[in-house]
Amino acid sequence: DLSSERAATIVGTILTEGFAGWVLKNGRGDVIHDTRNDERWLVYDNQPYDVRSVISTPLRRRQRVIGVLTLVQDEPNQFKEADLPLLEAIAGQAAIALENAQLFRQTEQERIKLSAIINSTQDAVLVTNAKNETLLINPAAREILGLKREPTPLQPLTELTDNLELLRILSPNSPSSGEVPLPDGRTMWANVVEIPEMGRVTVLQDISAFKALDKLKRDFVTAFTHDLRTPLATLKGYIELMRMDGPISVRQEEDLDGMSRAANLMKSLIEDLLELSRLERLEELKVEEIDFEAIVLSSLSTVRPLAVSKEIDLIVAGADDTLLVQGSSVLLSRAVSNLVDNAIKYTPAGGRVNINLTKNGQEQAVVSITDNGPGISAKDLPRVFEKFFRARPELDDTPGTGLGLAIVKTIAEQHRGQVWVESQPNKGSTFTLAIPLEQNGTPAFADEPA
Repeated sequence: DLSSERAATIVGTILTEGFAGWVLKNGRGDVIHDTRNDERWLVYDNQPYDVRSVISTPLRRRQRVIGVLTLVQDEPNQFKEADLPLLEAIAGQAAIALENAQLFRQTEQERIKLSAIINSTQDAVLVTNAKNETLLINPAAREILGLKREPTPLQPLTELTDNLELLRILSPNSPSSGEVPLPDGRTMWANVVEIPEMGRVTVLQDISAFKALDKLKRDFVTAFTHDLRTPLATLKGYIELMRMDGPISVRQEEDLDGMSRAANLMKSLIEDLLELSRLERLEELKVEEIDFEAIVLSSLSTVRPLAVSKEIDLIVAGADDTLLVQGSSVLLSRAVSNLVDNAIKYTPAGGRVNINLTKNGQEQAVVSITDNGPGISAKDLPRVFEKFFRARPELDDTPGTGLGLAIVKTIAEQHRGQVWVESQPNKGSTFTLAIPLEQNGTPAFADEPA
């Protein structure tokens, strides 16, 4: 028996100096009628059998030589040149088999590698087909589902879990992500990726710690803003008492006006913080069928006095069809009012604000509010809906808390809608709010927590 090192050396020599090397170099097959009369055939020590006649041809695949097929006999003149076409046909099939074997080996190696990664990750990974039958469940997913052993192949997911939220997310035409509460109190965030002609890959990540931090933040904001209400009310009371106490100078009147404006701004900030906190908690929201156009028109009544004071025209273009949505009329009215109020504040006196209602191709009721104000720079656009962000520092004297657009974004998301802005400096801005239309009586509004 040859050692692996010795065998590798012999094969290397044959492929460079021997008959197989000649076939590779010339790219064609040939016959050796008698090896003793052909120097292309190499003989090495301790060869276990005597070779006298040889036929060999390249193994070709996709215009590339991937090896050499060689047949040998221990008697001379056993092969003829006429045998080469048959050997070439056999070599063609052998090359296909070799390539398939290589691909299978590579695929198996990648499968083993991927399986090791999936099984060792702390995130839960769940692969299902189009019928929601399980194809793969890693240990973390089995722990979440409470499974003590690997499920049987193609076992329906409904037999493995009764978690309604997980089943909802994995059902057709559902959102590609969402929170999944577990019976033990943990909260997972599910991301679902559709794989064409295979099914879905779902990754579940534990966000319980982030939820706890978010609750702590909201509780702090709520307590903080509530505690500010009393001293703020006291401050406003003293301002009015000073006005009533007797004659005051013009300078004192200006100072009191400044204090009053600051107190009112702080009051607005507190109210907006509480409103945002309440929205994030989704507390006691009344969900109903709403005529979206009626909501928009009624919202304008709250901001019209500001528009009149600045001599700004509010131009409304109604929708061709009735736009019925499901949600909270109070919140949607607040969202529209905030957007129009924002447009009026940043529009110069004597300007105009256009309000356009329509239905888009995604089956959404859409309201667009366009102003002819200073516009927003491209670098500021991604941050417009952040809390406390003011996109136009040159207009810092414009009253506002920096929370109005954040409130609009939260309301839109709670209604499973979107809000976005399009703007260019010195060319005005267009803010658009899109809310899903009611579909056969099915609410589009986000589920309220129990």
